Amino acid sequence: MDIKKELERDQLIKFISNENLKLRVYSVEDSETPDFEVNIDRQLISIEHSRLINPSLQEKEKYREKIIEEAKRKFDEKYPKNKLYSLFTFRNIKLERGKSAKESYVKEIFKLVEIIYLNNKDYEFNISSRRSRHNKSKFIESFSITNTRDFSHWQHFGAYRVDWIDMDWLKGIIKKKENNIKKYRKEYKENWLLLVSDFGTKASSTRTDFMDFSVISSEFDKIYLYSFRADEVTIVK
Repeated sequence: MDIKKELERDQLIKFISNENLKLRVYSVEDSETPDFEVNIDRQLISIEHSRLINPSLQEKEKYREKIIEEAKRKFDEKYPKNKLYSLFTFRNIKLERGKSAKESYVKEIFKLVEIIYLNNKDYEFNISSRRSRHNKSKFIESFSITNTRDFSHWQHFGAYRVDWIDMDWLKGIIKKKENNIKKYRKEYKENWLLLVSDFGTKASSTRTDFMDFSVISSEFDKIYLYSFRADEVTIVK
């Protein structure tokens, strides 16, 4: 099984195990079109799977992660025995693109961590920008660096506002998946669509409260929106 299919299956299993759905599931089989065949209540159901990830926000997050990854790689090469757990929150600004701009961001994160590391490496430390004067960066809003954990890990971390899902975008995703139904080689009792969101990033986080899903029409018999981390199900249709 490839990694993508394995992740999709894990998400599906968690969804059908949700206590509020009270589904009696007898089997789950991987497929191509549909994505899965599931025996529910002794009836064969087709389930299409799609992750709800905003592509423009995802690209922004990937760029931030790439900057931090390169800074960490550079730091590990110079200080291979370090075990730093570092969290960075970037300011809500548009980061410049291009090789020189990215190198500048990487260098700033590297130097920030290096100064803290060299000044404190002989002791256990847990340094945050809330308690220091290091934070004068134009793009780093805050940071937390500690050597009290027994492994090395750097990542972008921060709170973000979760916006309501864009209805036209949602309709487009549903329509694209709906086109697969006519390709099915067998008949199913019902055809379902599972839309999975909330993987811990802003790009995958959506609000659905107070939304009117009655404006959505589809050939799918049932459409579910599943918040993965919160383990919450919203019935779209």
